[in-house]
Amino acid sequence: MRRWILIGLLGLGALASCSVKEDRSDCPCWLTVEAESTATLTGWYGSQRIFDGHKGGFVDRMVPRGDVAIISSRGEFTVKEGSQMDELFAELLHVDTDGEKAFAKVQLKKQFTTVTLDFKDAENGRTDYDIIVKGNIQGTDYKTLEPKDGPFRCIPEAAPERGYQFRVPRQKDNSLTAELWSEDALVDTIPVGELIAKAHFDWRRESLGDIHIMADLPAKTFTITVMEWEGPVTFEITI
Repeated sequence: MRRWILIGLLGLGALASCSVKEDRSDCPCWLTVEAESTATLTGWYGSQRIFDGHKGGFVDRMVPRGDVAIISSRGEFTVKEGSQMDELFAELLHVDTDGEKAFAKVQLKKQFTTVTLDFKDAENGRTDYDIIVKGNIQGTDYKTLEPKDGPFRCIPEAAPERGYQFRVPRQKDNSLTAELWSEDALVDTIPVGELIAKAHFDWRRESLGDIHIMADLPAKTFTITVMEWEGPVTFEITI
């Protein structure tokens, strides 16, 4: 807190000492940031956090000249143990603050994917097996928005219509699996990550779409629907 106050005071002093006649290249930049009113804003200058957790979707303040990284977010970045990914919406925006004034408008992007797992011949698409979803990505890095390494494990919940649903963070590998258990014995494993990759789902999109997997376990056939923003695309994959 003392560091933040010191930075603010130094910035005010620099701004006050800058006159029209003098070289203003060392003066701070006045930055205005707009985002959705529900968003939280955090600003970075290199490794230094210059404002943190600013709520209300609006920042108007002095910052150092150079490059300022703005993170706008709503939701939790890290998945709690045994839970699904939170409904995280966030965006990273780099702002050039070399001038006297700078403006940025940040829009929230969808940082999670909802996977629906539907068993073809089962009533309501739900099986008698216990299902455990596992993976190697534990959430989203709060500074870079890149996938965060760590164990992921959750139990899917019943989907509103058929099957099960679970939310996962942005991925960087194909490690996601759905294990089917019966009486403490592993019966089968569905390679969710590999299926998603074969359906050409793009984990690098700014806003992630959702996935529907129709599983025909006896036939080892999976029909995958990718629900991107431009509309659904369906693939049938046999393994």
